[in-house]
Amino acid sequence: MPVIASVTKTDQIYKALLTQLLEGRHQFGEILSTYELATEFGVSRRPVMDAVMRLAAAGFISIIPQVGCQVTIPDERKVRDHFAVAGILEGAGARLAALTATDSQLAEIREMLVRGNGPAKQNDALAFAGANRDFHSAILAAGGNRRLAELAMDTWDLNDFYLQKNRLSTDLAKAQAEHTEIAKAIEHRDADRAGKLMEQHVSRFWKFVEV
Repeated sequence: MPVIASVTKTDQIYKALLTQLLEGRHQFGEILSTYELATEFGVSRRPVMDAVMRLAAAGFISIIPQVGCQVTIPDERKVRDHFAVAGILEGAGARLAALTATDSQLAEIREMLVRGNGPAKQNDALAFAGANRDFHSAILAAGGNRRLAELAMDTWDLNDFYLQKNRLSTDLAKAQAEHTEIAKAIEHRDADRAGKLMEQHVSRFWKFVEV
C-alpha cells in the first residue's frame, strides 16, 4: 500500500499505523520492523521512524533499545491512570455543558443520544462506537472550552486501542443507560451530577482492558 509522495509522509504513515493498531491488526506485544513497514508503505525508514516515535509518545508503541519497536502491552496501573484522567477531562466538559449549553446544543446532545439506542439494543459494538463518539463530542462542544475538548478527544484513540479485544464485553446497554442519565443531568443544569456521572462513566472502562 504505497503512500502518495508528499511533504506529509510521516502524517500519512502515522494515521495508517494508528488505524492498523485500532483495528487490532497488530497484537499487544508484537515487535514491528521499521524496515518492513518502510517496504509496506513504499517509503524510506525516516518517515516511518518519525511516525513510530509519535505513536510511542502517544502510548501505542514502546521503543526497546537493540530490539526495535513493540506494540504496547497494557499495564494495569497505566491503564487505570489513563482512564482516570480521561474521566476527569470529560467530567469537566459535562459540568461546563450543564452550565453553558444553548438550547440548540441541548437538542444536539439529545439527538446524539438517540443514535446510540439501536446499536446498544442490538449489541452492535462498531455502530455504537460511532454513536458514542458523537454523543461525547456534542457534550464537549456544548461546554465551550476548545482546549479542554481537544485534550479529552486526544484520549479517545488510546481508549479504543486498550479496549479493542473486549469491546463486546463492555455492556453497551449499560453504557447507553449512563449516557441517558448524563444527558438528563446536563439538561436539568445539574453541573455537579453531570460531571460526576461522566467521570464515573469514562473511568470505569479500565476494567474491560485485557492486562
